[in-house]
Amino acid sequence: MVDWVKVGLNTLTVMGGLMGAALGLLYFFQEKIIYVPRLPGIPNEYPYLPDAFGLSYEDVEVVAADGVRLHAWLMWAPHLDEAARRARPTVIFFQENAGNMAFRLHFMNALARNLNVSAFIFSYRGYGRSEGTPSEKGLQLDAVAAVEHVLRRTDIDPTQVVLFGRSLGGAVAAYAATRLQRHVSGLVLENTFTCIVDLVPHTLPFLRPLVGPGRFFNFLVRNHWDSRSRLAQLTDLPVFFMSAKHDEMLPPQQMQELYDLHPEDPWRIVYFDDGRHLDAYDSHAAQYWPALRLFLSTLGPAQPLPPAVEEGTQGSALQPLLQPQLRKELQPPQEQEVVTAAAGAAGGVEAEARKER
Repeated sequence: MVDWVKVGLNTLTVMGGLMGAALGLLYFFQEKIIYVPRLPGIPNEYPYLPDAFGLSYEDVEVVAADGVRLHAWLMWAPHLDEAARRARPTVIFFQENAGNMAFRLHFMNALARNLNVSAFIFSYRGYGRSEGTPSEKGLQLDAVAAVEHVLRRTDIDPTQVVLFGRSLGGAVAAYAATRLQRHVSGLVLENTFTCIVDLVPHTLPFLRPLVGPGRFFNFLVRNHWDSRSRLAQLTDLPVFFMSAKHDEMLPPQQMQELYDLHPEDPWRIVYFDDGRHLDAYDSHAAQYWPALRLFLSTLGPAQPLPPAVEEGTQGSALQPLLQPQLRKELQPPQEQEVVTAAAGAAGGVEAEARKER
C-alpha cells in the first residue's frame, strides 16, 4: 500500500531542494546571467570596425572615476565636416547586455546616416577592449565618464547631446540622465524594463513564486537597475519611449508602465506593432527613423558642464555637482558586486550578431 504522506513529504523535500538551489544560483551567479561580454561561440575580437560600414570614426579612451579604462568610438557619416557635426546633435548609445560594441555597428551606421548625427558608443567594463569586470556600480561609473567625455569635446556641440539606451542600456542611460539631467538635451529608451525585481518573474519563471513584486526573497536581488524611480526624477527632461509590442525578450507592458509615470509633454511614446526586441530600426524603418528625427527636432539646448576642477582629470567636473550620498554611490564597486535578471537577452543579441557577421 502506498504511503501517500511519505510520498508527499518526499516531494516537498525535493521541490524545496530545487527551489533552494535555484535561489542559490540566482544569488551567486547574478552577474553571469545579466552580463555576457562574450557571445558563446563567437570570438571576443571585433569582427569589423566602423570603416567597414563607410563611417568616419575616432578611437577614444575614456577613464572612469575608479581608473578603469574604457574603449569607445565616435562615428559620423563622411559627408559631415567638423562644422556640420557641430551644428547637429550627438547621440550616445548604451548597448544591450551581450557582446561587444562591434555587434552594434549595423545599427550605429543606420543611426548616424538616418539622423545625420555624430554617434558615440562605448564598451562597458569587461566588454570588448575595455578593462575591468561588469557590475551595476561599475556600469554607473562608466556611464557618467562616457557622457562627461562627450560633453567635454570641442568638435561637437555639447548642448545637443542625446542619450539613447536599449534593453539593459536603457537602465544605464536612465541612470546617466539623472546624474547629468541639466546637461543633456533628451533621453531615448527602447525596449527596456522597470527594474530587475519586476523582470525576474518574466525571464526566470520558475522563480516567480519567490522573487518578484512583493515577494519574500527579493533581498537576494542585490542589484536593482531601478529605472522606475530614476525616471520619476526626469519629468522635465524630454524622454522618447520606443516600444516593440512583440518584444520576445522583455515584457512590453513595462515600457508602458515607465511612460505612464508622466504620460504628457515633454515625454512621448511610439509603438511598433510587430516589432521585436532588437529589429525595429530595420523591420519598421519607415516608422522608426522619422519618429526619431521628429523627436530630435523638438529638443532645445542643454546647459554646458561647468569647467573641470582639475584639467585633464576624468570625472572631476562632476564632483561639485554631486551630493555626498551620490559621491558615496560612485565609489569603486566592491568585489563580488553583481547584477541579476534578464536571462535570455543574450540569445537575442547573439542571433543579431550572427546575422550581422
